[in-house]
Amino acid sequence: FIAGELGGMGLIRNAVEQGRQAVESVRKLPGLGRSDRYDLAIIGAGPAGFAGALAAKQAGLSYIVIEQDDLGGTVFKYPRGKVVMTQPAKLPIIGQVNFREVTKEKLLEFWRGIEREQALNIRYRDRVEKVTANGDGFDIVSQSGATASRAVLLSIGRRGTPRRLGVPGEDRKKVVYQLIDPEQYRGQHVLVVGGGDSALEAATSIA
Repeated sequence: FIAGELGGMGLIRNAVEQGRQAVESVRKLPGLGRSDRYDLAIIGAGPAGFAGALAAKQAGLSYIVIEQDDLGGTVFKYPRGKVVMTQPAKLPIIGQVNFREVTKEKLLEFWRGIEREQALNIRYRDRVEKVTANGDGFDIVSQSGATASRAVLLSIGRRGTPRRLGVPGEDRKKVVYQLIDPEQYRGQHVLVVGGGDSALEAATSIA
């Protein structure tokens, strides 16, 4: 299953709903409840993966979330103070979340509180390297080892592994692939590579 930005749904509300819907489909699969594998492996702990984890817990499924960075996925990597959610969303177990124009920091703090309260099974700093079908399930290979699951939900967004230019010097410390805090570049000359939404947003914030 695919949910969130990877499937073209960039809005947090839509990503949350897709994560919930994916779990509804997983619940109907045969072969659930085996002790030698998870019912569901969720790759990515962004909005879709986070909602998927809550939905899996609510449905009584055995699940694991594997995230290569931190809670929030793409949202975690947004610039400081960025408004990330402008429409209410409904989270499994939690119910309606009536945030309007909430910043990245406040949303992540809210999610972390839910993660602690619900004791969600999320494994951080573990990059998935391969997913292979094995008949009626999947074998997942990550940096920490192998995991077996009946179903897989890909909620990896589109920014997890940046595309590099392949030019000399791009591995130097002053070359970065995400803008977290524009303030750190005050008084410096900055070259922004790209001309899309993220590039223009970065240039505006730095300026």
